[in-house]
Amino acid sequence: MKIYDEINENVLNELVDILNNDGLIIFPTDTVYGIACNSFSDKAIKKLYLAKNRSFDKPIGVLTDSMSKINLVVENISSVEKELIDKFFPGNLTIIFNKKKSVSDLLTSGNSTIGVRIPNNEIALSILKSYPYPLATTSVNLAGKKDGTRVSDFISDFKDKVDIIIDGGITKEVPSTIVRVENDKLNIIRQGDFIVK
Repeated sequence: MKIYDEINENVLNELVDILNNDGLIIFPTDTVYGIACNSFSDKAIKKLYLAKNRSFDKPIGVLTDSMSKINLVVENISSVEKELIDKFFPGNLTIIFNKKKSVSDLLTSGNSTIGVRIPNNEIALSILKSYPYPLATTSVNLAGKKDGTRVSDFISDFKDKVDIIIDGGITKEVPSTIVRVENDKLNIIRQGDFIVK
């Protein structure tokens, strides 16, 4: 495992190689630290669940950086959902969409939906821009433990489970707000520090 405290072209190339080979990476976001893998690799997704001791019946969302990549995993985006994307992405809002059939049921725990977010964090965005697919991403913590907001919070639990950690200092402690649009009505599934207005 390697730890870097900055992002440059060499580090990005290394991260891409790791993701292409079913590896796991950790990086800061605008909420908490995330542990991530290629969202189109079942082998990597299994590793992600096992690294966190996470139950396979709990779905994992994705982070990405653009509308074109959102379209790789989401279908039938409604006008209300598009308005939310335009208004609040990037930011600490996760939207639950209908997923494409090409998205693994392993990632979504058999659900027909998937959570998607574009984070407002330079390190996260530089990584997401360098990769052609959305990254399956969840908070860095063992199941039942507090979310990681600095590398020292999780290094002992994950040092043998991931390939690279990007140390971006201290992040916020509050996870993203999660919403779902149904029949053009906005439902808040989890309230983070982001208020949808």
